[in-house]
Amino acid sequence: MDIRQQGIIRSEPGIIEKEGIYFHTASAFAQQHLFYGLWGARYLCSAPYSVRRKHLNAFLMFYIHSGEMQFTYRDQTFTASADDIVLIDCNFPHNYYTKREAQFSWFHFHGNASQAYCDLLWKNNGALFSKQYGLEKDFQKIMQMLPLDANADDRMSVVIHHILSSLNTQGHAAHNVSPQIQAAKNWMDEHFHENIQIEEVAAQVSLSRFYFSRRFREETGLSPHEYLLNLRLSYAKLQLSESDDSIEEIAYDCAFCSASNLIRAFKKSTGLTPYQFRKTVFITTH
Repeated sequence: MDIRQQGIIRSEPGIIEKEGIYFHTASAFAQQHLFYGLWGARYLCSAPYSVRRKHLNAFLMFYIHSGEMQFTYRDQTFTASADDIVLIDCNFPHNYYTKREAQFSWFHFHGNASQAYCDLLWKNNGALFSKQYGLEKDFQKIMQMLPLDANADDRMSVVIHHILSSLNTQGHAAHNVSPQIQAAKNWMDEHFHENIQIEEVAAQVSLSRFYFSRRFREETGLSPHEYLLNLRLSYAKLQLSESDDSIEEIAYDCAFCSASNLIRAFKKSTGLTPYQFRKTVFITTH
């Protein structure tokens, strides 16, 4: 049986308004190599809205826009409220419902490292990710891309990966990072546009460079330089996808010394030059 036939709920009492359901058919390439969405929607619901499943070979993500939703999943019962994200591996029995009016977006997805990411996030954080204000826009993008054809596969994969990687970074920080190292991360988050040195970051938290670098790697799994580089590359990807700025302008804005340095680092990280990334991955946006 097709996964849509297994997963679609034919009758859902309690839905007041909805946008969707939107369906997406990913290419064979995307199904083998990328993250890809299956179907999703935005609902306004109240009691008696409730969904209960034993098993579905897919993953499910929610963004709560307003109100509260209740979840039972993997022997845990919890409540998600406005700006929370919930990630569920539907291979496990799960139930979600509303007691009062709530508005939320949801989508099923699969592919690539979905299972590994979901397992990692569950291990590090559980299923509930609180106050993810910055990711609401990504859910809006997913809703816009689900009805599109396979030309949207690359963009959709980038957005899903951004959500998962953001949850992983924040979940890891919440459980394993000391206040001192978190303060250093916050400072780099604010100043990565500048040509800062690791010594400056260490000084912000009153540590020597050597001790700071060792602590940072122990607690985050990355060196301070790797973390800073990831911030700059993530910002470069955002600018390449959402602006018409030149490679030189983006390099300057990300504190790379030159366009060639950005190109070199970008290609090492993604396998593409910034120009190729903009042209091939986001071609359908232009």
